[in-house]
Amino acid sequence: MPPSPQQIREWESYLSFLSDHELEDTFEPEPTNRLLAENKSRFAAGLTNSAPATVTPLPVNIRVNALRPENLKNFNLDQAVAFASALASQAQTIDALYAAIDGFADAPLRYEGGKGVIRGRGANQADVLIIGEVPDADEDEALEAFAGKPGRLVDAALKALSLTERATLLPGLFWRPAGSRPATDEDVALTAPFMTRLIELSAPKTVILLGGTAIRVTLGTSDSVQKLRGKAQDIALPGGHKVPAYATFPAAFLLTQSLAKKAFWADFLAATAHL
Repeated sequence: MPPSPQQIREWESYLSFLSDHELEDTFEPEPTNRLLAENKSRFAAGLTNSAPATVTPLPVNIRVNALRPENLKNFNLDQAVAFASALASQAQTIDALYAAIDGFADAPLRYEGGKGVIRGRGANQADVLIIGEVPDADEDEALEAFAGKPGRLVDAALKALSLTERATLLPGLFWRPAGSRPATDEDVALTAPFMTRLIELSAPKTVILLGGTAIRVTLGTSDSVQKLRGKAQDIALPGGHKVPAYATFPAAFLLTQSLAKKAFWADFLAATAHL
């Protein structure tokens, strides 16, 4: 039975994805016996001369958050969250909100070596708001969300949907953690008031959450992408307002797990179908 038009489109999309991101497989016209030494993959890693790895254990009682700057020597998370909420609520514009984030000295995250506040990019008043994961080195260097290769994947999806001019892309955290480590509960708690206010000021029609950090910051839950994707979630805003949000995989995940691309695209279609 010949392939259907839908199958052909899926194959073309898959091959195009591999080509665009330098992940091409090699296809030969004849079968190759990979059991023969001369035919083994050139990417096979040689392990015979590998040096043994030595791991030095950390002291048992070390605490990552113990290294605070002097102004946070007596840091209290509840007080810091209350202060963040007050600052966020006072901001009447998006620029004013970013200024409040930049001036918020009670966030331990800002002292981990990041170059500055990472801002969103795109239209301020956008129909689609896309929130990403923990900022990486490219975003920290540009001080802009989705500045690297994962961002180009998202840009391609928006272009295919003709939504480039109607979207804003935001980081999952406003500062890059040291080494792009995973977000802690403290990071999430101190980011959430600013993110909620940013969503409120942006007034989007739909929000797309790329990964666990975006989910935790906006929805206040640690539920996985797999559990949440496929149906709209409500982001609760002050005054009882709600905006629909759709969870999907982080764009960076697609660079190593190309089979997730189909699900990612389906989630983007579901999130934007009513626009």
